[in-house]
Amino acid sequence: MNALSGDTPMFAEVDGKYGVYVLKELFELHKQGRAIKVPALLDERGNKGWVEVEDVACYGKQPLKRITLSTSRLFVEISEDAIIPAYSPLLFSGTEKQIKLKFKLVNNLKATQDPGYNDTFLLATQIPLSLSEGNQEEWEIGFTLGFFLAEGSFVYRRHKNTKYSLVVLNSFARKKGMTLQEYLVYKTDIKRVCLSIGQPDLERGYVNIVRKHFKFKNPYKIKHANAFDLFSFDLDLIHLIKFYIEGHDSYTKHLKNEAYNRSQKFLEGILDGFLAGDAHYDKNKDFFQVEITTNYRLYNDLIFLSKALGYDTHINKGRFKKSSFHPSNNYYYLILSIFKNWHRRTAVGLVKEHIKKIEDVGKKEAFNLVLKPLYSDNDKRGKFNHLYFTAFEIMVSDAVKTFTKLH
Repeated sequence: MNALSGDTPMFAEVDGKYGVYVLKELFELHKQGRAIKVPALLDERGNKGWVEVEDVACYGKQPLKRITLSTSRLFVEISEDAIIPAYSPLLFSGTEKQIKLKFKLVNNLKATQDPGYNDTFLLATQIPLSLSEGNQEEWEIGFTLGFFLAEGSFVYRRHKNTKYSLVVLNSFARKKGMTLQEYLVYKTDIKRVCLSIGQPDLERGYVNIVRKHFKFKNPYKIKHANAFDLFSFDLDLIHLIKFYIEGHDSYTKHLKNEAYNRSQKFLEGILDGFLAGDAHYDKNKDFFQVEITTNYRLYNDLIFLSKALGYDTHINKGRFKKSSFHPSNNYYYLILSIFKNWHRRTAVGLVKEHIKKIEDVGKKEAFNLVLKPLYSDNDKRGKFNHLYFTAFEIMVSDAVKTFTKLH
């Protein structure tokens, strides 16, 4: 049977709204009767679209294998008898405008000491989103959020309200037509937003962008460093960040699903803001290199954003780096290269990556999606009835539907 770990991340559409979910979440949503779609390969020309999920199968705890890819170190945890569309020399026609898929069982995948001789997984390079175009203001607001993801933090209130301060706050609440309790919720436990900026951020106009729609104090120079803190007490900015972003530091900050449902310009602004704050642009090679700490949810968001915007995304192998604060400590960084201009030759929006290793990971709670068939069984395109993208857009299959499920 085809079974995937319940922690497998996917980009999905639930009740008409896009978002990032894991398979066990989709299982629960399906039980609630929610309408679920996932991006899938539609035909031999590489077209992708949203296909309805007919069922979500739960198989209880199953022995799974982890298949790790050689360059990116991305992995998928899947059952040993699962069906995988693996690379063969006949994957593409001579013009690379048509796909000739060859399927293999996980048990039959080739994984030797030399990845160059191993089987290859397919990864999708684009996700087709249907959003309004948006405008320049949408881009600017998105840019502010993306810059906060890269360089921002919250300063929380330290002191509890006194009897006197509550009287003052109550007067503010009445002016806004709120009760005191409603005003305290509106005021939040966040005192201010802090953005860490450098002189180049001022020179390149990034600070002007984030200050265009929100109130900020003048940049505060940090002693003995060519850096500044930029503070904002603007409640509109605080509420905007809380609506679209979750987490409080570089290890936990990531986008909420609401962010994927506003506009194309908004998504473009989020990614541009993040790249402005936390990426290096190589002018000669025309790409942005991103290095972030081991925040896999944010890493996932950056990959999905890039693919939703049609950028050429290269998922690179991470590496250890020495800490400038603690030279004896090494930190692992996740690396991603983003080309805004397309650099790949393939015409079908798929890339290939060799398997590095296959290993047992024991029993885990396992699930899979069953997609609504697009074609009849006697249609030569019938093989595309059972393909979808998952785990950073690694292609897997929902395979045959005849095995026993647990509900």
